[in-house]
Amino acid sequence: MRLGTKLLAGFFSISLLVLITGSLSYYLGSAVKDELIETSELTSSQLQTLTDMTSDLQSSLLYTRNYLTELDKRNRGDNSISVTAQIRESRRVVERSLDNFEADFRIFLERSKRNIAAEEDFDSFVMQIEQLADSLQTSFNYYNSLTRQIIEPDETGFGNEIFVVTVEPYFRNTLLPSLMELRSLFNERVNNQLAELESRANTTVRQVILITILSFFIALVFAMIVYRSIAKPIQKLQRTADELGSGDLSKRIEIQTRDELADLADSFNSMAENLSKSMVSRGYMNNIIQSMGDMLIVTDDDHKIELLNHAVETAMGYHANHLEGVDINKLFDDKKVGEFMEVYSDNDTGEPIIGEWMMKTGKDEEIPVVVTHTKIEDQNGETKHIYVVKDITEQKEAARKISDSLKEKEVMLSEIHHRVKNNLAVISGLLEMQVWNTDNEVIAESLRDSQLKIKSMSLVHEKLYQNENFVDIDIAAYTEELVSEIQRSFQTSKKKIEVSFDCRSILVTLNQAIPISLLLNESVVNIYKHAFKKRRSGEIFIKMRQKDDKVGILIADNGVGFPEGFQPGETGTMGMLLIETLVKQLNAEYRFRNGAKSGTELVIVFPLNEKAGGSFV
Repeated sequence: MRLGTKLLAGFFSISLLVLITGSLSYYLGSAVKDELIETSELTSSQLQTLTDMTSDLQSSLLYTRNYLTELDKRNRGDNSISVTAQIRESRRVVERSLDNFEADFRIFLERSKRNIAAEEDFDSFVMQIEQLADSLQTSFNYYNSLTRQIIEPDETGFGNEIFVVTVEPYFRNTLLPSLMELRSLFNERVNNQLAELESRANTTVRQVILITILSFFIALVFAMIVYRSIAKPIQKLQRTADELGSGDLSKRIEIQTRDELADLADSFNSMAENLSKSMVSRGYMNNIIQSMGDMLIVTDDDHKIELLNHAVETAMGYHANHLEGVDINKLFDDKKVGEFMEVYSDNDTGEPIIGEWMMKTGKDEEIPVVVTHTKIEDQNGETKHIYVVKDITEQKEAARKISDSLKEKEVMLSEIHHRVKNNLAVISGLLEMQVWNTDNEVIAESLRDSQLKIKSMSLVHEKLYQNENFVDIDIAAYTEELVSEIQRSFQTSKKKIEVSFDCRSILVTLNQAIPISLLLNESVVNIYKHAFKKRRSGEIFIKMRQKDDKVGILIADNGVGFPEGFQPGETGTMGMLLIETLVKQLNAEYRFRNGAKSGTELVIVFPLNEKAGGSFV
């Protein structure tokens, strides 16, 4: 028989037993349950009716007393609306309570005659109910008559005496005890019914337990049959598989059945045969590991070395036997052992961690290495740490050479800027000598202008020389130094020109720094020459801002301003030609205008660090 057929037959057999057991249990318990539900419903309704009857009587007595109290107030002269309303409401509640009691009493008697549990003493119970009901009915009729007489609108004024002397004592001593006796009898009846139902429920439970035990033993027989035909061959498969896994490939599985387990045994036997022919692959993989150029180290979860390849012996000068069982941190720089273990011990991500460390050789030398760490579990579930170590001594040496070369180039570039600055200073000095040797003031002024332009370019190279990267210049700081230089050239005791700055730090390249320096020089020099004629004081204002990739420069003064109808672009002077040329080099937009109160303003806007062109760079 096939394995599936065996399992299916066992499944259906046990399912049939469960179905039979469940059906019988349901049938036996359902009858008791239905009767219990019906009895509970009737019991709860009867108890509720008795409670309502008691509440109605209590309410009638309470509101009769309230009626008499309010009526007494009115008799004493209190004819307020609230008193009248209380009298009317109390009378209405008393009448309603008495009517409700009569209705509930009839309902209780009708339900009490229904035989729910079919006890043998049911007739006796009905007789007792009828006797108590007759007594209660008589008592209630008397109480009802007296109470309704008290609350009659034309009552003669003896209501309080009747209530205190007759009604209230009769209620407490006769009517209420009769009702409590009826309730006690009904409670006793309910307790007897529940005891009977409990006895029947216990009998049903015993029957269900007996059926369940019988079904269990039958199912146990089926389980033993399945166990003998399925579990034993599986155990044999497991034992043989464990022996094959331990390396004994000579073992074979013999199963006499004709099912899937026999097919599985044949597959195991074929696998063992193939493994016995391919065991050379383990040695092959070991040869690959040993032939790796990078160092490979395997440790246990305590970081004790278990395996390493030949590259460790070759690169580090250790013998494999000397390192087995040694803590791996012994191979690394003592100063960073704690950091090394912290990094790799906490690697619970399952991802490789790569780090750069110093490794100690067998000769106590240190070499730089890159370590790649991975955590795995072997076939026994034990944690192993895999370290792949690469010697990067050659890469470090190459990086050092590159760094040295860069330092040499930085020194050369610094020297170039320094020499350019010195050469420009020499030219400036030659121009100064020419100024001394000429008596023509026009020529001397032109030479001074050229000298200032050269100084502005020299200052750019000086700033680059002072920077570490030789690339960027803070044009804001540069502007203050340049304007200070111009001030020293033009300031006299007869005129006092103040310069104020509102410049944010903006970095520009050499390509833009030269045109900007010449623009600033030309603009400020023109202000000194023309803005403050016939004035003893004045102010120059320079503002710089950067917004996104745009830079804006404002150069303003409070001087005489442009004459009416003056167009700066149409003058054709050397200064304006120079400004237009420099603006084109910066790909900038510019405009001249008179200030809001006085003086002139030059606004220049250009894109930051675009490549500028021209003969000045």
